Amino acid sequence: MSTKQSSNTNRWLVFASAWIIIFLVASIAIFSVFSEPMTSLHGWSIGDYSLAYSLYTLIFAIVAIFAGIVVDKYGARHLMYVGGTLFGLGWFLTGSVTTIPMLYLTFSLIAGTGAGMMYNSALVTAMRWFPDKGGKISGFLLSSAAIGPFLLSPLSAWIIEQYGVTNAFRILGIGFAAGIFAVGWLLKSAPSNFRPKGWTPPLQSKSGKSTAMLELNWKQMLTNPVFYLLFLTLVFASTAGTMLVSSASVIAQTQVGMTAAAGAIIVSVSTLSNFVGRLSFGVIYDRFGSYLSLMINLLMTITALLLMTMATNNVFFTLCIILLGFSFGGLLVVFPPLTKTTFGEKNFGINYAIVFLGYSGGAFVGPRIASYFQETTGSFTSAYIVAAILGGIGIALVGLIVYMNKRTESKVT
Repeated sequence: MSTKQSSNTNRWLVFASAWIIIFLVASIAIFSVFSEPMTSLHGWSIGDYSLAYSLYTLIFAIVAIFAGIVVDKYGARHLMYVGGTLFGLGWFLTGSVTTIPMLYLTFSLIAGTGAGMMYNSALVTAMRWFPDKGGKISGFLLSSAAIGPFLLSPLSAWIIEQYGVTNAFRILGIGFAAGIFAVGWLLKSAPSNFRPKGWTPPLQSKSGKSTAMLELNWKQMLTNPVFYLLFLTLVFASTAGTMLVSSASVIAQTQVGMTAAAGAIIVSVSTLSNFVGRLSFGVIYDRFGSYLSLMINLLMTITALLLMTMATNNVFFTLCIILLGFSFGGLLVVFPPLTKTTFGEKNFGINYAIVFLGYSGGAFVGPRIASYFQETTGSFTSAYIVAAILGGIGIALVGLIVYMNKRTESKVT
C-alpha cells in the first residue's frame, strides 16, 4: 500500500473493523452455553463435548501462525473473506451434526480454522495503524473479546430457547459470517513504517528502554533467548486466568456455597472486570512501559490468588474474582505491543502468532490444575497456590529479561 493510498485511509475505520471482527470471533466463549442442550439432545458426555473446545483452541493457534505469514506479506483483507466463510460455515454445519466426530470436524476444524485466520490478523493489522497508541489500542481492541461473550451469551440462550439448539448454531453462523463480511473490506494494511501525521517515535520508552529494536523474522526470534523467557511467562501467567474462566461458577459454588444462579452472576462479574482490565492496562502500558506493566500485572495476579485462599464469604470472594479477572484481561493486552517492541514491526504478524501459543499452553494447563485439585482435595486452594507460584516464576523471568536487556545496552554503549 502506497503512502498516497494510506493518506486516504481512515485508521479509525480500520480499528472499528478489527474491533467488530474480534468481537464476533471471541464468541467461542459462548460454546459452554450450548453444552447442556447439545449433550442432552445427542446423549453425549460432557467430556467428549468439551474436547471440541480444546481442539478448536489448538487448531486456532496453529492456523494463526500461517495467517501471520500471509498478513505480513499480503495483508489481512482476503483472510477475512476466507476466514469469515469458514467460521460462519463451521457454526452453521454444527447445527446438523449427530456424532462427536462430526462435531470435531465442523466446529473444531472448520470454525477453528476460520477463527485462526482472523483473530490475530485483525489485531495486528489495526495495531500497525497506531504506533503512537500501542498499549491503548491493544486494550481497546481486546476489550471486544471480553464484552462479546458478555453480550452474546444471553442472546444465544434466548435463541436456543426460542428456536432450539440446532437452529441456534445455524442462526449464529449466518450472523457471524454476515457481520465479518460487512466490515472485513475495511481492514486495509498500513504502509511499511507508517507514522501518523505530526508524530515522531520517541527515542526512549516510558521504562527508559530504547524503542529502536531489531527487526527479527520468526527464525531469528526463535534463536533469541528473550523469546523463550517471554513465552514461558505467558504460559505461567495465563494459567491462573484460564483456570478462573473455565471454573468460575463451580469455584463460587464449591468455595463459598453460592447457588448456581449466583455462580452465573460471578461469571458475569469476572467478564466485566476482565473488560475493564483490558481497557486499563492499555493505559498502564503506555504510561509505564512494557516490562514494568507486565510486572504490575503478575503482582496483581499473585495477590488475587493468595487472597482467594482466604476467601470464605461472598463479598470477599467477589472482590478476589474482580481483581483476578482484571489482571487476566490486562495480561492479554500487554503481550501484543510487547512482542512488536521486542522483535520488531515488520514480522509482527507471525511473531505474535508464535508468542500467542503460550496462551494456548496456559489454557491447557489452567483448567486441568483446577479440576485435578478439586477432584483430589475437594477444594481449589492448592490450585491457587500452584498458580501463584507459576506467577512468581513469571516475575523472575521478566526480571531476567530486564537484566539481559541492560547488559546488552551497556555493551552497545
